[in-house]
Amino acid sequence: MKPTADITLVFAIVAAVIVLGFGGELFFKRTGIPSFLFLIFVGILLGPVFNIVSGQQLVPVLGVIATLTLIMVIFYSGMDLRIRTVFAESGRVLVQVLLYVLPSTLAIGLITSLVFHWDLIQALILGSIIGGETTAAVVVPLSRGLHLNDNTVTFISLEAVLNSVFSVVLFTTFVAAYQSANPSVMGALSTIASDFSVGIVLGGVLSIAWILVLQRLKDNQYTYVFTMGLVFATYAISTSLGGSGILSTLVFGMVLGSYKLLNSVFEKMRLDMDPLQKQLGAFQKEMSFLLETFFFVFLGLIFSIDPANILAYLGDGVFLLVILLAFRSLATTVSTRHSPLAGGRRLIVMMCAQGLTPATLAIIAVNDHIPLAPIFLNIVTYVIILTNVVTTFGSFWVARHGRLVPVAKEPELVPRLNSLSKEKK
Repeated sequence: MKPTADITLVFAIVAAVIVLGFGGELFFKRTGIPSFLFLIFVGILLGPVFNIVSGQQLVPVLGVIATLTLIMVIFYSGMDLRIRTVFAESGRVLVQVLLYVLPSTLAIGLITSLVFHWDLIQALILGSIIGGETTAAVVVPLSRGLHLNDNTVTFISLEAVLNSVFSVVLFTTFVAAYQSANPSVMGALSTIASDFSVGIVLGGVLSIAWILVLQRLKDNQYTYVFTMGLVFATYAISTSLGGSGILSTLVFGMVLGSYKLLNSVFEKMRLDMDPLQKQLGAFQKEMSFLLETFFFVFLGLIFSIDPANILAYLGDGVFLLVILLAFRSLATTVSTRHSPLAGGRRLIVMMCAQGLTPATLAIIAVNDHIPLAPIFLNIVTYVIILTNVVTTFGSFWVARHGRLVPVAKEPELVPRLNSLSKEKK
């Protein structure tokens, strides 16, 4: 039986998108220009410009893809977070993340609420989406390509992992507050506390149980696929019992990434998860590439082009970019004070490129029927484009003028690039 023309067209578009995604990655490695800017542009051409694919029909499906993407990003981010590294060796990174993510989120929420007369909780949801995230898919390869010292690359890499986690936690917090049955502040806080406590406890209990199961099955085929099944089960169980599925997933990833702590706590345990972690890293890179490629094309497909509002949205994007750069500059000044990293402050500030996490959260907000979410989606797209432009020109400026960060060592930032090799997408 011959396939219909529509099916043939679908597979032709899928093939073209994958080839373009692969070509975009090669182009990024050669030029430093992020590939997903090109993918968003391709989606805009296929959707709003030429109407080859209807983007609005994809919104329900894209919500599922966005949730799947977020689960994978958070799980692997959790695996990258070596608990001892974060809390013992990376105090400056924690200061950077706290002073960038939290103030910028609150500032964006308060300012947009006052300027645009938006509901405060919804404005804070927008703040949590774009407030302080940087994408490792761009900033890590660029920082390595500029031949920076190990301490600076580690600083930028670990920040990119941590700030996405903080953004997701804040996003789920504000969405839970908005969806709370009791609109009062105390009622919302009660709902949030319940979601978080259940999510953390279930994540901890399930992660230990799953690790014990994986220890017995680690030498079997398809163990990494089975592991992903356990990740999805963790999310589903936690959500169905009233907890935060994303937080449980994060805890699972953190416990699995720091499994050696269990060996030190429980004397009889002799866990060895290193081979499984390597398998998961390889699997994650391939899946992240596929998800990222289609996701950014889909983001372009559902992008709304309204000639009357293009300049307004662009102005909003520039306004939010200025806020982000102001708080990033402040955070970097404080976190690198009295440190060899201080010589690279300008570069660290310009490494502000946003990517998959804010795009995913914006889609989830649309899928959760947040009233202002369609507006957020357009604004987030502009912010993603603008922050990547700043990062790209910043890297070109550094490469051209040769103003690299001095090669110096700092005891508290021991290079941990092996633990960050599974880059967050």
